[in-house]
Amino acid sequence: MKYEKIRRIKRVLICILVALVLLFIDQISKIVAQLLLEGNAPVRLIPGWFELTYVLNDSVAFGIGNGNTTFITVIMVATPILVAGFIAIALTLFKKNQPAALSLFCIASGAVGNFLDRLFVTDAAGKAVVRDFMYIRFFNVCNFADFCITLGAVALVVILLFIGPSAAFPLRKKWRQEQKRQEAEKEAKKHAKA
Repeated sequence: MKYEKIRRIKRVLICILVALVLLFIDQISKIVAQLLLEGNAPVRLIPGWFELTYVLNDSVAFGIGNGNTTFITVIMVATPILVAGFIAIALTLFKKNQPAALSLFCIASGAVGNFLDRLFVTDAAGKAVVRDFMYIRFFNVCNFADFCITLGAVALVVILLFIGPSAAFPLRKKWRQEQKRQEAEKEAKKHAKA
């Protein structure tokens, strides 16, 4: 029992460390992009597909809410609540599912990264903005935090569907067998109570 508690604490610390490292990378990359790209022409790494350019974005992902201050205010209020919810879910519902917990912490770190920008960065008109610096065709302009949110969400869906014994459709035979064993144990407990 004591060993399991130590393992759980270790898993939580790993999630926190990963989230802090991702948040640090996000903030440093935005500072570097601002210093190197602000006021300069875009750096075309793969012309038309991938460019480095500095943009102050007053919308959320993919231009949603562009110029709508009420919508952005709602996002600002909702972000800390959602981040707290993600962390709570990771620490309770997914306390035994390290990959799912890591995915939620990844999403939370991206949300916090963009939240910090909206809190402390404004454009010339005084509007809260996010510093974006990568143009990727089909995604428009984004930043490292956007990748954390997007990749974390995709990873979470894949994990919940296919990875581990608690997945909806476990890929490995070992996970399917563990899932059947757990279901049999639950059924046995249910009959024992009746």
